[in-house]
Amino acid sequence: MTQAKKSSRSPLKIITAIVAVIVVILFLSAGLQIRDAAQGYSVDYDSRNYLYAAEHGRFGQLYEMAVQDMDKEADYSSEVSECRALAFYYEQAVLEHAYRATGDDAAADAFAKRMEEYESQLGSMSSKAKAVQKAVNDQK
Repeated sequence: MTQAKKSSRSPLKIITAIVAVIVVILFLSAGLQIRDAAQGYSVDYDSRNYLYAAEHGRFGQLYEMAVQDMDKEADYSSEVSECRALAFYYEQAVLEHAYRATGDDAAADAFAKRMEEYESQLGSMSSKAKAVQKAVNDQK
């Protein structure tokens, strides 16, 4: 009978060990996710993604990429920095247009001023500023 008791306990010990390992893995995974969340979330887009969106007039997509790729410690290349400036220029243009449409000229003027700040950072993307204005004015 002692042999039967040993064999019946053995599967229980194995299952307990497996559950313990799974619990440890889950806790480690949760800890890593908490650490990543504390450091901030950043998607790593490369210059091709930015340039494609800018060249094809996909300013909304460009803005989304710039926001998702927010890494305060990132050292962006000059072309990516210019594309990011274009994305934020677009954001300010949309907001300026919306506030003008509602008659809030004071807020619209503030957004126009921020647009000028981003426009000074456009560099080679400065030719896209007119395309942004056209895209914003064509929106309904």
